[in-house]
Amino acid sequence: MQKQPSKATLSLFLFFPGVAMLLGWGLRGYIGGGPFGAMIPGAMVALAIGILLRLRPSFLSMVVVFGVVGIGLGGEMTYGQTLGFLRDPDTLWWGCMGTTVKGAVWGLGGGALLGLGLIHHQLKKSTVVLSLVLLIVGLVLGIGLINTPQLIYFSDPVNKPRSESWAGLLLGALALIGYLRFTIEKPLFKLVARFSSYGLIAGGLGFGLGGLWIFLGSLLPEVLFKSWWKMMEFSFGFLFGAGLGYAAWKSRKEIGDPDIEAPKTVSPGFEWLLSGILVALVYYVFPWLVDTIMDTLYPDGNGGVLLHFLQVFDSYAFYGLVFVVIALYRSAWAWQVGITLTFCHTAIDYMRDLRPSPEVEVSAWIQVSVVFLSTLLVAYLVAVSSRKEEVIYSLFQLLIWSTVVVAFVSLFSDIFIEGAFRFQGLPDLLVRVLFVHFVFLASALYVSLQAKRLNSASISRANLLAS
Repeated sequence: MQKQPSKATLSLFLFFPGVAMLLGWGLRGYIGGGPFGAMIPGAMVALAIGILLRLRPSFLSMVVVFGVVGIGLGGEMTYGQTLGFLRDPDTLWWGCMGTTVKGAVWGLGGGALLGLGLIHHQLKKSTVVLSLVLLIVGLVLGIGLINTPQLIYFSDPVNKPRSESWAGLLLGALALIGYLRFTIEKPLFKLVARFSSYGLIAGGLGFGLGGLWIFLGSLLPEVLFKSWWKMMEFSFGFLFGAGLGYAAWKSRKEIGDPDIEAPKTVSPGFEWLLSGILVALVYYVFPWLVDTIMDTLYPDGNGGVLLHFLQVFDSYAFYGLVFVVIALYRSAWAWQVGITLTFCHTAIDYMRDLRPSPEVEVSAWIQVSVVFLSTLLVAYLVAVSSRKEEVIYSLFQLLIWSTVVVAFVSLFSDIFIEGAFRFQGLPDLLVRVLFVHFVFLASALYVSLQAKRLNSASISRANLLAS
């Protein structure tokens, strides 16, 4: 009897992107933070949704870029001190409000950009670029009007106060959404609005509820389990990813699968070389140039409006705009932007986190060499994989396992080289040290196997729309 074609289900649309983002978020928090680290969950959730929607590789490569930029952008926010409020019953509710607001802002912007990625092919390129420019304008205004004067402040105003940016990201997202509301067709805006709203709800719930693990940990200081921060990240990632997956499920009949012509490609070797140049410019040359200019012009850090203007060029919002422009006008580079640049910062963060010890010293040249060699290897694999028949599946596996390998290398270097962990007995090793990596491995296996099943299953677009 011939096997009937499978149908995608709502539970799959919730669980598959949820676990993918759980994994990406956990890896981001373990290996490195900041907006560049947040590119990992952005790439993973965009790929998971693309696989579920059966999107073509030439289209999905651009969607991944928008996912990387959208989720990465929220990483501009500081939240360590906000989570610190959750450890004190007197400041618990303020901490909950702060994490909920920041999670909601993260979800609003991330959902808006992911939704924009799903309709970008139906818009003029100038419309897409201008929407991102307005996002940057809103970011600067929000930081200047609300965050800098600390009108509403969710960090510690006394002990090493942090520079917040949640209001800037909020105004930036609203500027982008507002501009699209009045410039694009209503059905297209409806899709952006759906991803924005579900992202806002899921992000707010994910961070607001996930942060309560920190509070629980403060009540149980003597227990063997200590990975409360990771539980927060896992919970935030899962709920955020599930929310975006639900938006995709609700939009599955509206999201088209355009037959975009595959971009003209150069040889894998030449693409490998160009990717290395791009990595150097994005992560080393341009930041160094901007920092040098700011330090030369304003050594005391006081430069008024012009300094704030220069700081824009050292923000992820600007880099995100650059990523999108590169992919829009050189679509053959989209996979390199979405996968290789994401992996590169994983390697950078790992090398930065190596703590020199009396036994081992890692020079700057060795760190740079490791970053470039590992990144060039991934860039070459991306170039080769993007020419395979099973492009999406191959690149998803490459992203999953390259980042997971870095996490396990970090673990082994901590234990055997730096001696960072001092465990007493097997229970302590399993619960305190290896728990997080068990979650990484289990999540990676689930996502990897589910992607393989979906790749081989006969879930057609027709069956998807009928489900």
